[in-house]
Amino acid sequence: MLGKRKKKISKKLIAVLIVLVVVIILVIFSFTLKGNRKLSHVESFLRDALVYVERVVMSPFNFVSDKFKEYNELKDVREENDILKTSIERADSLESENMELRRQLEKLKEELNIDYTLTDYEYLNATVVSRNIGYWYNTITIDKGTYNGVDKDMIVINAKGLIGKVIRTTTFTSDVRLITTSDTNNKISVNISNGDYNIYGVINGYDYKSNLLEVEGISNTLSVSIGDFVYTSGLGGIFPSGILIGQVTEIGTDSYDLGKIIKVKPAADFSDINFVSILKRKRVAE
Repeated sequence: MLGKRKKKISKKLIAVLIVLVVVIILVIFSFTLKGNRKLSHVESFLRDALVYVERVVMSPFNFVSDKFKEYNELKDVREENDILKTSIERADSLESENMELRRQLEKLKEELNIDYTLTDYEYLNATVVSRNIGYWYNTITIDKGTYNGVDKDMIVINAKGLIGKVIRTTTFTSDVRLITTSDTNNKISVNISNGDYNIYGVINGYDYKSNLLEVEGISNTLSVSIGDFVYTSGLGGIFPSGILIGQVTEIGTDSYDLGKIIKVKPAADFSDINFVSILKRKRVAE
C-alpha cells in the first residue's frame, strides 16, 4: 500500500514538473522572439500556446484575487453606508436643535425688545493673514477692510462660534479683538441656556492655563448646569443675540460666596483660526 501511494505521489510530482518546465521554456522562448520579424507557423503556435497556458495557470489566482477585491469593495460600501446613516441621524438632530434655538431666539427677542438678530446680517468671508505670537489670544488680522465694507465694531465669527469684533480697519485689512483677549475692559453680555431657562452674565476674562472663558455676574441662587450652552445675549448693542460662544464646563463661586464664577469652553478653537466671517448689517430696501 505504501509503495502504491509513493508511486502516485511521484507521478503527480512528475506531471507538475513537466508543466513547469513547459511553461518556463515557453516564457524563455517568448523573450527570445524579435519583434521586428514575421513569426513562423511554429512560433505563432508556441506564442498562442504560451498565452493559453498562462491563462489556465493564472485563472485560479485571478479568481481568488477578484474575490478578495469584491470583498474589500463590499466592506468599504458597508462602512460608507454606516457613516452616511450616522450623518443623516446627526443632521436630523441638528435640525431639531436649530428649530428649538430659533424658537428661543424669537422668544428672547420679544422679551428683551431686541430688534435685530443673526437673520439681519450678511456674511463676508475673510482669511486670517497675521497673528502676533506675543498676543496670540488677543488679536488677529484679516484680509478684508473698508474697501470691502468692513467697519469698526463689526462682529467676527467662524463655523463653530463667536471669534470677536473688529477694532481697527485699513483699506484692505482689519484687526479683530478676540473674546479670549487679556483686556479686562472687553466685557460681553451672555445668555446661559439649556432650553428651560435663560440666565444672563458677563464674560470677564480668559484662563490661559485651562483655555476657558470666565463668566461672572450670576447670582449664587440661580441654577446653572455643566453642559449648558452660552450665547451672546444681544444686550449692549454691539453683539447680536444668539451667537454660540461655548458650553459650561466648571461652576464655582466668588470669594464672598455670593455669585457664581462659570468656566466656559469656547466652541471655536482659538489656537488655530484660519478662516472667519464678518457679520454685516443688511441694507434696508428703500
